[in-house]
Amino acid sequence: KATKSGMYSKAKSLMYLLQNSYYATLLAVRTVTTDNKGKRTAGVDRVKVNTPSKKIALVKDMLDTVRNGWDKYKPKPAKRIYIPKTNGKLRPLGIPTIKDRAMQAATKLALEPYFEAKFESCSYGFRPGMGCHDAIEKIAGTLLKKPKWVLDADIKGCFDNIDHKFLATQIDTDFRPIVKRWLKAGYIHDKKYSLT
Repeated sequence: KATKSGMYSKAKSLMYLLQNSYYATLLAVRTVTTDNKGKRTAGVDRVKVNTPSKKIALVKDMLDTVRNGWDKYKPKPAKRIYIPKTNGKLRPLGIPTIKDRAMQAATKLALEPYFEAKFESCSYGFRPGMGCHDAIEKIAGTLLKKPKWVLDADIKGCFDNIDHKFLATQIDTDFRPIVKRWLKAGYIHDKKYSLT
């Protein structure tokens, strides 16, 4: 609401409150250790958080990290695995450590309301409460009103080729350093470290 009203300083202060909130930290830990499909998958540190005591320890660790300052937090490289695509090729997948996933989830909670208010209503990909069926419904409704043309496109390697520098310019300056560190954390595959 603050973003839509043009009250950007208010929106930013709300983002910082969320990013450093105890309750947002609890929600972030729950999201990555209970709700997500990959909750049982460890990163390069081989740590799995699958008991209540481990979840509490992760919350405490995250709160200590926040108290010490986000600028001191250093994400670990992702574990690289390859998953099969429908065309028989393999797609690389980076698996961050559970702590890094929880830190990312906490940051997402802070940034998402700000950016959701700025996004176009006709954009459906990777948005909360929106999906393929919403896009199909919009297309069908538009075509019923007045026939137009439809383009079905797949941008090859889209996410692999996103310009990190441009992406960083779109993020509030105080969040930019941590997002850059996640993007540049690298990955480990077959015990070999590679840059991202």
